[in-house]
Amino acid sequence: NKDGLLNVPSLSRALYGLSLDEMRDCLPTYETASTTEEPAVTSTESDSYLATTSTTSGRDITVSVSLPLPFSDGIAASRFTDLPQMSRWSPWLNSVTYLDESPGLTEWNLNIRGVKFSWKAKSEVLANPKGITWESISGLKNRGVVEFEPTSDDSCIMKLKMSIIMPYILVSLFQGMPSVVQEFLQNKLLKWSLEMFRDVVKADLALERGDQELGDALFGAVEGRANALEE
Repeated sequence: NKDGLLNVPSLSRALYGLSLDEMRDCLPTYETASTTEEPAVTSTESDSYLATTSTTSGRDITVSVSLPLPFSDGIAASRFTDLPQMSRWSPWLNSVTYLDESPGLTEWNLNIRGVKFSWKAKSEVLANPKGITWESISGLKNRGVVEFEPTSDDSCIMKLKMSIIMPYILVSLFQGMPSVVQEFLQNKLLKWSLEMFRDVVKADLALERGDQELGDALFGAVEGRANALEE
């Protein structure tokens, strides 16, 4: 304003299209469908990656994806819930850091096309099925759950469901079109991150059993894919 003070509610509405109270309350829940209109739904099937995206207002997006993994649910869950390792398989993530303030509290830093986003989230590790839930408590509004369902002693299916309220600044990075952001989230950010998680764990397991050649080849493929990302 004219006094040089930052008007947080106004800034919040400019960037996110929401007041502070609205931001606190608008993330969808997974248990009930409270909207009166049918959500728009898009889906993708590529090899073994399955994805469905629904939106009720253009910026409130829920994405559900799944990917078979060639290792057990126990291995998958133990690697995935080690949250500071996330940047190894999601190149958009700069860092995930545990905070001392409270158990399960983390700080996330994301970079999409040169624009940085951050948030704090509370997470809880699940036992049956194995997995993790999270919900942001500040910054970029998102929540989700990842579950690993066993299909054999040495394989499982990874299922992820995430909801996000897209800030206007994120939409503006994709030509102002929410549908383009949906495509990016579903078929690039999540698809690549899940597939790279699979390949990073496969590489780790190969090196742990002494197969240096396979491990190096898998890490080389992951690095090559990460280098192919748009800035």
